Amino acid sequence: MKRRLIVSILLLIALSACGSTGGGLADDVPTGTIPIVSSIAPTTGPVGTVITINGLGFSDSPPNNIVIIGNTAVSAATYSLVASPTPTEIESLTATIPAGTTVGSNSIVVVVHENTSNSDISFTVTP
Repeated sequence: MKRRLIVSILLLIALSACGSTGGGLADDVPTGTIPIVSSIAPTTGPVGTVITINGLGFSDSPPNNIVIIGNTAVSAATYSLVASPTPTEIESLTATIPAGTTVGSNSIVVVVHENTSNSDISFTVTP
């Protein structure tokens, strides 16, 4: 009986320690969620333009969101929840169009861990 009680207490202690940091997954744990880019603003501008990317499935840690603009990539600068969410726009990121991005139309893709978003949203880089 004592042995059963001790084992029960140890099991209870071990289980209560699991997830004691807030109940969620850490930012660096891939969840298998595919990010979705639903819109960007603005849609045109020169290198150095800061764009807002709206969608869902982003990491709340900006550096975990890699924004690919055509042939260049940058980490997102900021992450926030959208003020007036819709079914496809819950979160937003900001990123700056980096030097070296090709002039013309460039697909916007967000990679979160190994998960890659759709590529049907474009930003046009002007000279």
